[in-house]
Amino acid sequence: MILYKTIALKFGHHLENGQPVNMRGPDGKLVSPEETRQHWRNVLGDLSSAKIYLLDHNAANYLDSLRMDVQGMPWENRPESFIQNYVRDVDFPRDLIWVEYDDRKLWEDRARRGLSTQSEVDLSNRHQRGFLFDNRSPEKLTVRLFSSITDALFQDAPFALEISKAEDGRPDFGNVRWTPQRTVIAGLMRAGFLPNESSVREHFKEHKGHLTYEMVVGFMLFAALAAREDDLLSEEVASLTSSQAKTARKFGKTWMTETLKSHVTVRIGPAAERHLTEQKARRRFEAGQAASRAAPTEHWVAEHERRYSNGKVVRVRQHKRGQSPDRALPTRVVGPSI
Repeated sequence: MILYKTIALKFGHHLENGQPVNMRGPDGKLVSPEETRQHWRNVLGDLSSAKIYLLDHNAANYLDSLRMDVQGMPWENRPESFIQNYVRDVDFPRDLIWVEYDDRKLWEDRARRGLSTQSEVDLSNRHQRGFLFDNRSPEKLTVRLFSSITDALFQDAPFALEISKAEDGRPDFGNVRWTPQRTVIAGLMRAGFLPNESSVREHFKEHKGHLTYEMVVGFMLFAALAAREDDLLSEEVASLTSSQAKTARKFGKTWMTETLKSHVTVRIGPAAERHLTEQKARRRFEAGQAASRAAPTEHWVAEHERRYSNGKVVRVRQHKRGQSPDRALPTRVVGPSI
């Protein structure tokens, strides 16, 4: 199931049939049923207004590999300013955007690229992941992370990352704030998932790490779309089939037709395919070089004399030695330019 459709169906059903109760919030104050219902309305309203992008696993892997070109491999320890300065100059195609991809598939691709080792248990806990980028305010950029648990269950965003904007309207990553979503945290506390303050802090720390690291994939998508090259191919399709839309209208479920209008499916194009092919071939080449005795690269040796211990002197003519570069190794690397 697509995550944003799961959220829309669940919250729409709650608004139609749900009866929320009073809950104790993280600040100790009560969260009223109307506050909970207003949260559902706000999320549905944002989804209905947002441009929805669904990345297939190749597109997510390609964008993540572009991120690593800027951010550097984990062992390179490049300053965070490298990636921050890059994404700061990325333009948003719309003020409200939803970006979704398969988190499990992305981590499998990262493991193949040698960036991570994930056990089957770790991978089994990863599902669809969606980011809601809200750039409507002139003072801040807000990012929220939603995650699937199963095909029918998801984790609402417990915290919102608010990034202040500088005078030029660009994000200022040195001035950020985390805003707790009271209704979401209150629901987790009531269900027993966050029984005490220390569990809330631990949950916040984990969520913060996921959001700040993974949201960069969205910025790379915006950069690739702005480049207007053949890196990515996109197709806008209806989120509901004609029969589903007809049934929703028949039973008065206007929130389905208003929220689930259409989404953009993003796949890789020829340039991105060449990039991934080159990357895979280079990893194989470098692994082979590391596992065997590497012969010197082909080069010229100047004419010289070779003297032996018995007094013999031999003049060696200028010649080539070493191995020529592997002609089968692709050398073209492409990526979006801002």
